[in-house]
Amino acid sequence: MELIQSLIFMERVWVAHPVLARPSAADFGGKPHLLRALADAGLLHPLQLGDAETSRVRGAEEEALDELQSRRGNQVLGQFIEQAIACDDAIPGVRNSLSKRIHGWCAFQAAHVRVEGHHTDRIGTADGVEDDPFGTWARAASIVLRGPLRSMAPPDEEVYVAATLARGLKYRSRADATGLTYQAHPIRRDFLLTFDLSTEGATEGVVLDVIKAIRGIHETLVTAADDNDTHRVQLLELELPLLGGRLWQAAETGRMNERDWIGLVVARIAEYREKAADLRAAVARCVTDEDYLRLARDISGAKRQLLERLGLRKVALSTVEQELVNGVASVTESLPGVPKVAGMWIGARAIGKQVSATGTPVQRFLYKEFYRAWKRAGR
Repeated sequence: MELIQSLIFMERVWVAHPVLARPSAADFGGKPHLLRALADAGLLHPLQLGDAETSRVRGAEEEALDELQSRRGNQVLGQFIEQAIACDDAIPGVRNSLSKRIHGWCAFQAAHVRVEGHHTDRIGTADGVEDDPFGTWARAASIVLRGPLRSMAPPDEEVYVAATLARGLKYRSRADATGLTYQAHPIRRDFLLTFDLSTEGATEGVVLDVIKAIRGIHETLVTAADDNDTHRVQLLELELPLLGGRLWQAAETGRMNERDWIGLVVARIAEYREKAADLRAAVARCVTDEDYLRLARDISGAKRQLLERLGLRKVALSTVEQELVNGVASVTESLPGVPKVAGMWIGARAIGKQVSATGTPVQRFLYKEFYRAWKRAGR
């Protein structure tokens, strides 16, 4: 979901190679097919470091390693595991359980990813871990913290989890040295944030509060809905194309082989990226806090229009609309049998609020997507 969102809305997306500084698309191997298809479509680009960038990356990696190899580095890994379990215990069901997802992810990686033509083409060691200082730390940490790691990793997969987390620090060092933003894999995200906050002196309680907030759900639309619409609005938010969902319809599944299906998905991403050109340009223009605030207002405005038109939020009429309502109501008083209120507010809403999507191109685009997702949710 996060990857699709970036492919649609970011100006350009790069992918780092775990070993090579100047990789080509072929250096990543033949799998995953999605990565190769995205690269072939020009939606994804191998990150290639120049000589000056390589020097800066080396310095950034050494700084990260100093912290990782310190006593605090092992403490952060243990803290990350404890936080994952604490958050999982607070979430009903297993769908959003990070520890369960990591466990399943490890099993899948062992069976389908660390094979010829895939991960082994990128990292050719027996255990799938790099022969560099990050890999050395991962192998040591998987022994020292084997017990805690087994709460989220199958037996003998502890080292792979530790290496995956450490690799996030390596990738972020490359992003920092090249002036880019690193979008961490969900498995790495909480670890990197815990690592940063802890090394800056934040207490464990503060770090856990931040992680809990990030693992939460968005409530902007939900809190505005009536109780009987809450679940429907939650579904709406989950299915929005803006959040990376609904690139295909249920009726389309099960009819293609793997490569054809990936081709369909990549084509849909490219098509949606083209439709979202105005919004992508607005995101790219965001430099100052005021720019981000303006974009946030655009998004809020589109949501507000949708809520008003679906009757989930009472419409506050303007002074002009209020005068119009009062004027019409006063006329109807002299007509026997005509209700004074019924229909008046509806008429005013139709005049002032329900004719068409208004606002900036970004707002109009967002409104259409919100509305389509609402219709898909069954309204």
